[in-house]
Amino acid sequence: MLMRLAIALLWLIQWLPQRAINGLAAVLAPLVRRTRAARTARINLRLCFPELAEPARAHLEGAYFRALVRSFLELGFVWFASPARIRERVKFRGMDNYHAVADGPVIWLAMHAVGLEMAGARIGLDFRGVGFFTPHKNPVLDRVIRHARDRLGDVVMVDRRDGLRPLVRAVRDGRRLYFLPDMDFGERDSIFVPFFGIPAATVTTLPRLVRLTGARVLPCVVSQLPGSGGYEIEFLPAWQDFPGADLEGDVRRMSAFVEEQVRRRPDQYFWGHKRFRTRPDPAQASPYA
Repeated sequence: MLMRLAIALLWLIQWLPQRAINGLAAVLAPLVRRTRAARTARINLRLCFPELAEPARAHLEGAYFRALVRSFLELGFVWFASPARIRERVKFRGMDNYHAVADGPVIWLAMHAVGLEMAGARIGLDFRGVGFFTPHKNPVLDRVIRHARDRLGDVVMVDRRDGLRPLVRAVRDGRRLYFLPDMDFGERDSIFVPFFGIPAATVTTLPRLVRLTGARVLPCVVSQLPGSGGYEIEFLPAWQDFPGADLEGDVRRMSAFVEEQVRRRPDQYFWGHKRFRTRPDPAQASPYA
């Protein structure tokens, strides 16, 4: 019942002017910062930005939670807005970089930013896509999310439990994969490479997929714009010489790209994930313990 009420509230919020949504996010963000869920973000910011004085880090934390809460309040827009409204709110930039490789398989390299859901909605309207998904534990929310994905365009969602084979087939068939490699999935199929100078378990899936599909890697960054600016999806130039001869070097390059983009907009990265949970030495305590 509570989930249905929350979804109904998000449906109503989507009709508010952007200025009102931003104002509501500014009011709610300090409350979210007091919850237990905010602890992980605080630890991550301390680990990744040790050079910042405490007031500067607190300022960054506040900006992050405002951006995060705004993106949450806009979920009703992602789930229910018409294609025309989505196209008006979310714009593309750097399309020449995409067109330069559009005649073959393409994998978009992205990261977990607060604008992720907005980007997924906009991309789903304009491209034949494929992506991983994990079924949500709440059946009501799972149905809403699946319907939101299905209504916008020709996007196939592959259950992570089914492995890479259906993903490889889809990319070879010309579907565009929106790939995010910046989560800790444990040691399996991962190697430790630096992320903000800290060894982080990082999946080796991207170079493996490129070898199997012959796809070009096109970096893709979504930004939440200030005021009433909506969101912007920027396609950067395609990577050259990827994958290389060294798997670890490929994964280091991937992790370095994510870090570079995070440093450009540190308030818009999803800091709520326990990125450094898996440690190279099992005896080493988790920083989130």
